[in-house]
Amino acid sequence: MSDGTKLVAVIGDEDTVTGFILAGIGHRTAEGCNFLVVNSNTPISVIESTFRTLTTRDDIAILLITQQACICDRFS
Repeated sequence: MSDGTKLVAVIGDEDTVTGFILAGIGHRTAEGCNFLVVNSNTPISVIESTFRTLTTRDDIAILLITQQACICDRFS
């Protein structure tokens, strides 16, 4: 973002992501968006790719990941 503000990003279940978007954190541009809705059918590769993308963006200050979306829980 050109004005120096930073964004919050979310990777999580539909209810959590929807709540944060309704609260105003949703940001979508041609380069991508700052959220990912994860369910039991979401491939781990998509979650990992989104995580890498969001953590390397200069305009994101906080990345919230819900426990349901945590890659670690998928192996139990």
